[in-house]
Amino acid sequence: MSIASPEHEFVSKFLTLSTLTQPVLPKDYKKPLQQVNSLGVALPALRYKYHSKRSNKEDNAKGLKLILKNIKPPKFTVENEFGRNDTVRQVKEYLISEGKAQQFGQVKLLFKGKVLHDSGILSEVIEDGATITVMISKPEVVQQQEEPTPVKNSLQIPWEAIEKTLAHELKDSHQTALALQRLQKGWDMTK
Repeated sequence: MSIASPEHEFVSKFLTLSTLTQPVLPKDYKKPLQQVNSLGVALPALRYKYHSKRSNKEDNAKGLKLILKNIKPPKFTVENEFGRNDTVRQVKEYLISEGKAQQFGQVKLLFKGKVLHDSGILSEVIEDGATITVMISKPEVVQQQEEPTPVKNSLQIPWEAIEKTLAHELKDSHQTALALQRLQKGWDMTK
């Protein structure tokens, strides 16, 4: 008789509960920064001096004016004002809404030769009035693969000859029947 430890009991209940329901949100779900109410556990304030530029509230109220420029055909230049707390992904969404690209995977944004990641906040990465180079690749064409039509070959399997060979080798009618049955089942599964 074994006594279940609290850890084992917790793990077994947790695994049981976690497999009962499917996740509600998709794996790639991202909530816009403006809709985030709390950032979780409050941490103590850090003890270092803040730059006066970054702590200026009037400066934070203004948006960032960005120039989005594509240097490869089709060339375009777009100016727009984004919020300081907007992410790079929102800039990509803007480009898609303007019809410059069709998919997120097509768009790469470069600033001073470095790729900007989707989760980066604009005010931390870019200064006001910056020119962002936009690289748009060709859209990924998803081709539906045509299912090959199964060719019905009327291949005649010599089951009697196989049975005779098995009977000669195994010398037991029961084992011969079992082996032949397994071979036929395997053959049927490959069709």
